[in-house]
Amino acid sequence: MIDTQLIAFAGVSLLLAVTPGPDMAVVTRNALAHGRRGVVLTTSGIALALVIWVTATAVGLSALLRTSGEILFILKIVGACYLAFLGIRTLVESRRRPPDLLTGTPPAAPAGTPPAAPAHAVFRQGFLSALSNPKLGVFFVTFLPQFVLPGQAVLPRLLVLGVTFAVIGWLWMNLYGFFVTRLRDVITAPRVRQWMERVTGVVLLGFGARLALERV
Repeated sequence: MIDTQLIAFAGVSLLLAVTPGPDMAVVTRNALAHGRRGVVLTTSGIALALVIWVTATAVGLSALLRTSGEILFILKIVGACYLAFLGIRTLVESRRRPPDLLTGTPPAAPAGTPPAAPAHAVFRQGFLSALSNPKLGVFFVTFLPQFVLPGQAVLPRLLVLGVTFAVIGWLWMNLYGFFVTRLRDVITAPRVRQWMERVTGVVLLGFGARLALERV
């Protein structure tokens, strides 16, 4: 028997996934900085955080966040500070002129080759970006129950819905991130890349400010 509710949920999840948000800004940053490896690590960290939020929703933590102003406020501030940190660091890094502009000599690595970075650090950026956003918890606790059919076991159904949401988001952000890396390979002008990084940094700062000021 076809689960039409699950199909409808997948369609809505895809629409939500393509909507720009803080996680997409982090993916953009790491795609520009670390290439495809950075995209996969970042999106995997985001997906793991989404699974954690879904699990928390299933056991009632999100309901607690919705009613506890103090806990919600603390998580909002943590998430806002982390996004602001990423934004500021991106802006600072964008001001570093590449070696060929300073000395006139070619860079040590071929053009378009992303600098090496610890895998755990890139993964952690995506993970903390999603985990520190309390709006995800409130979203899941209000959105997922709408697709639980009468008579279904609530916990298994919520987990299936949440994992579906996380997988769809992971697939979309990887496609988007790979597109950005292709764009990164095409755009070799240092000035252009610097401005792209600056725009990403400003976007991250904007999302951080909105998370801190917006009522959830």
